[in-house]
Amino acid sequence: MAAAFLIPGAARAAAPGAVVESLSLRCGTTTCDAEIQRPAGVSRPPVIIMAHGFGALRDWGLSPFADRFVQAGFAVVRFDYRGFGRSGGQPRRVVDGPAHVDDWVSVIDAVAARQDVDGARLGIWGSSYSGGQVLVAASRRPQVVKAVSSQVPFVHGLSSALRYPLRHQPAAMWMAIRDALRGDGEAPVYMPIISADGGTAALICDECVAGYSRLVPKGQEGENKVAARFLFSLPFFYPIDSAPQVQAPTLVIAAAQDGLIPVQKVRDTAKALPRGEYVELAGAHHFSPYSGPVFEQVVARQTAFFRQHLAR
Repeated sequence: MAAAFLIPGAARAAAPGAVVESLSLRCGTTTCDAEIQRPAGVSRPPVIIMAHGFGALRDWGLSPFADRFVQAGFAVVRFDYRGFGRSGGQPRRVVDGPAHVDDWVSVIDAVAARQDVDGARLGIWGSSYSGGQVLVAASRRPQVVKAVSSQVPFVHGLSSALRYPLRHQPAAMWMAIRDALRGDGEAPVYMPIISADGGTAALICDECVAGYSRLVPKGQEGENKVAARFLFSLPFFYPIDSAPQVQAPTLVIAAAQDGLIPVQKVRDTAKALPRGEYVELAGAHHFSPYSGPVFEQVVARQTAFFRQHLAR
């Protein structure tokens, strides 16, 4: 199993009744930067592992979910993939579904081996691109993962790729080709994740600019970029194919008005899960679950789900 170690002096005050410590978890030949938040006074609590979606970092809008889970008695580990945030790895900011799944598996193994949490009661939580990744990761660790929460998940590469606007495809493909031709050691050709002025970007939908912008903390706007080569891998990433192999109870939450992910593919994925639960949020778009009344609805359902399947 992958080894984990604490960074000395990394403990800091968190929400009332919790302590946060920084972690560095072995991922392949480098490390994934992570953070564990534990409820004070709880011995070996069940644990939930979280990571973000397309190009996002663990501090971008995940803390409210983590805080609720900790208040409910769970430990929470949030991590960044290789090449993102303070994680190691080169090149930087390469979005790659299968590689991210490898990081999920490494982190699952590391957390399951820890003595300060109960690795026999381990759940995983993903949203958007990671909402699909957790399905694949759970299928690869069926004896370890006991509950899965998959929020507005990316599940079918081609169907999502077909939503990319035709008028932006030539410019996007030119960037992707140039990036793919980069040699080892050369910086990637980057594409903006979102473009406020309507230019070519990785994510284009009615809710994308406002929704994604709300996730990015002030001062981190420079992280609004990903290596353009993702265009050659994303259409061929199919988490839906792993759904029949997921043994753990799985909560799937979809947005009925999702501008990035065809909701019918999410419905199909939920039906393919042996122990799936499906919730469709009427009137919600892709970024609705991160704030406001929809967040309250979603986090309450997810907390109840994890309590049902991870509590003794």
